[in-house]
Amino acid sequence: MNLRTCNRCGWVHMGVTRQFAEDAVAEFNTYFAAQVLSVREMFGNKPAGIHEYERCNRCGGPHTDMRDFTAGDCPDGCTIGPIIVELPDAPKVNS
Repeated sequence: MNLRTCNRCGWVHMGVTRQFAEDAVAEFNTYFAAQVLSVREMFGNKPAGIHEYERCNRCGGPHTDMRDFTAGDCPDGCTIGPIIVELPDAPKVNS
């Protein structure tokens, strides 16, 4: 697992690829769109967005301001959320 620590606040995240995040957003949004209003309201009545994977869950710092996790950054048993990790040698997709 690729763990990342926010340089601003020290919060630990699980690193995921942009493709993983985009797939998760699309899957959730398909589910969300098929739900009745009462269910959608449980999710704040708004679909997911890729921006949720681009910011620290605690302070809102950008995914580009993370460092490698080191022992002691996060106690055992904590719940952590995902954050996009851009790999410098990954092939770029032309848009």
